[in-house]
Amino acid sequence: MESVPRAERVRALQALGLWCQMELTGTKPPQEYLEKLNFNSVEGMEIQLDNWKLREGLLDRESETRPAKKEVPKKPPQRLRNAGPRQDLPPAANAAELFRERLEALRKSVELLEHINEGLYGKYFGRSNVETASVLYGGRWTDDAIVSLPDTVARSPTEIEATLIGVYALAGGRMDLLLDALHLDSPSVGSGTWEEIRQCIQGSRPHDKKDGLKVLARHLATWVRGGEVGTGRPSELPAMDHEVASITTKYRKDGLTDEQIARKLAHLKKEDGTHYSVEDITELGDLGLSWS
Repeated sequence: MESVPRAERVRALQALGLWCQMELTGTKPPQEYLEKLNFNSVEGMEIQLDNWKLREGLLDRESETRPAKKEVPKKPPQRLRNAGPRQDLPPAANAAELFRERLEALRKSVELLEHINEGLYGKYFGRSNVETASVLYGGRWTDDAIVSLPDTVARSPTEIEATLIGVYALAGGRMDLLLDALHLDSPSVGSGTWEEIRQCIQGSRPHDKKDGLKVLARHLATWVRGGEVGTGRPSELPAMDHEVASITTKYRKDGLTDEQIARKLAHLKKEDGTHYSVEDITELGDLGLSWS
């Protein structure tokens, strides 16, 4: 197991056990089992096992060719458009200190919550606002002192709460728990309000009436990283395409041609139920995706 990172060892052992069971029974494991281990196909699991060097001495090449599972055709998946040559982006870690600084500011904002006093007057929030500042007290400057600002009335809670609630939602927090903690009367929240909350976070036009936080955050990230934002939902390749792209990278390194790879992956199907053509293999392989 020396070739397996410590953080991945439990997953690696579970994947190896699943593969051994498959070899003994001659049947593919349920898709849900693969997905629980973050694999989309048997081929993806096998290649990762090889990357970990866990199948050495166990491999039976004849077992690699198995009948394809029949699948119900689905709507055509999105395909790559205008995919140009790769341009290396600045490392995301370049912004690590910027992110840490804002995360620290968020942590301090959480500490201010206990000083916020709010009431609801019909549709308006009456609230006391607080912030931290450097103040002169007793002839000495005190940093990060909590300062109360004049009370205000507005149609929304404080900026601190709005920011923290938005970050909580984007980070995958459970909204039912948040409403239990903060809502005036959480048991009374009806299906219409829950749908509005869902769309505010997960919404994606044209399926929903508006784009939610997650779509808007992806748009913002695209602009920040130098990309272009088109209309509608941000395009994304299906999970199986990502899997095939990574498999293709590995097989190309092994010296196989795209035609050979297409034949080797002939039993895999795209989301629309069709097989991967040589053109598909070339297009996906040129992305250069791989497992770490």
